[in-house]
Amino acid sequence: MSLVELELQLETPLFAGGHDPLQLDDLWILRPSEIKGVWRWWARALVAGALYDAGELRGRSRGGILKAPEPKKEAERISRLVGVEMGLGYADPRGRLSRASSYSLIVEPVDADRVDKFKRSYQGGPLTFQLGSRQVRLSLQRLGLLALGRPHGWSAGYLAPGARFWLKVEKQLEARREAVEAALLALSLALTFSCFGKGGRRGLGCLRVVRATGEYAKLFDARMRASEKVARAINAVRRMVGIAAVESEAGELPPLPSVSARELAGGYVVRGHTLRPFQLLEVRGADAWRLLEELHNFFLRTTRARRLLGDPKAPDALRQKLAAWVLGLPREQRGTGYRIQGGDISRRASPLLLAVHEVEREGVAYLSVFASADWPAQLSWSGSTTQQITISEKNVAEALIAAVDEFWDYAVNCGFKVSLVWP
Repeated sequence: MSLVELELQLETPLFAGGHDPLQLDDLWILRPSEIKGVWRWWARALVAGALYDAGELRGRSRGGILKAPEPKKEAERISRLVGVEMGLGYADPRGRLSRASSYSLIVEPVDADRVDKFKRSYQGGPLTFQLGSRQVRLSLQRLGLLALGRPHGWSAGYLAPGARFWLKVEKQLEARREAVEAALLALSLALTFSCFGKGGRRGLGCLRVVRATGEYAKLFDARMRASEKVARAINAVRRMVGIAAVESEAGELPPLPSVSARELAGGYVVRGHTLRPFQLLEVRGADAWRLLEELHNFFLRTTRARRLLGDPKAPDALRQKLAAWVLGLPREQRGTGYRIQGGDISRRASPLLLAVHEVEREGVAYLSVFASADWPAQLSWSGSTTQQITISEKNVAEALIAAVDEFWDYAVNCGFKVSLVWP
């Protein structure tokens, strides 16, 4: 049974490799498994937020120092609610409650010949492609990293904006209506605030819902404001879980990314607003391509310093506070930068997710900011000297505030309009 059919248009270049990570897979350019993975990520964040709001998900600190990893009991409960109650599939460690997903995803090109026309090859340097009568030229940090160490003559396949796909969500197993609505609203957030492929957290591989048909089409209405999408998703998950009372007291950092408007203890303030586990910033600019290039490159220190201080070598605020680790780990080059110390964790993805869209010929970007305690407790920083950094809850909050402050100033300096749309 088909629940909804979405016509999606690619809005920013998609680098999605197949068996060869540098080349497009002709059979599965846009993989259902990747869409399902991002969908599950947002569903997990929504369920975690509902439990956190109810006071049933505790912070993970001891004397202010972060503890890792999160307790298995809490993690399993969230996975079970997402997999069994919401219906996205669950593998029970004890083998008792395992359940297949209630939904299947089918991805098909709207026109296979048309999609083929958007296939391109990248060989380093600025990304250049033709979009209608306009030639677009982009210098993107993520592609510079992709090119590092590649031999002469290498190439990477990508899909230029404009290609369209059908995404069909079909129900395979019975599920409560409240659960289906919560699940599809989580998918709506995933398609709006996340992107796909390499650089997906930095605005590459973003999709827009051009048309929605089916019983649940209204949940994907393009006219729905971002704040309304978030509010509807939160309320739908609360109904599904059956949470009636919401915890009003401020809490510690949640143990994992959580979509919640509950205040954090400590009175941390960012841009005149109390820091929450989830913030959503909206950035508007007349040109979506300039918006993508400028905001994507914010995460490169030299670009931030050049734009804000006029000197690519000048120490920006994140460098002065040794807080750039909050943009994602590891974060090092040529033996300098931040490195995780101890434990079996080698990476920590950025808690800042960038998505770029074009709405009524205006560029609109969203920056999702998650404040959570799932950071390694010890880091080392190497520069002119070497320093050890102990991560506490206060460190995480202050580093995120510094990052959001600098992002805001950077975007305004670029001539863009920035606003906090959630909470």
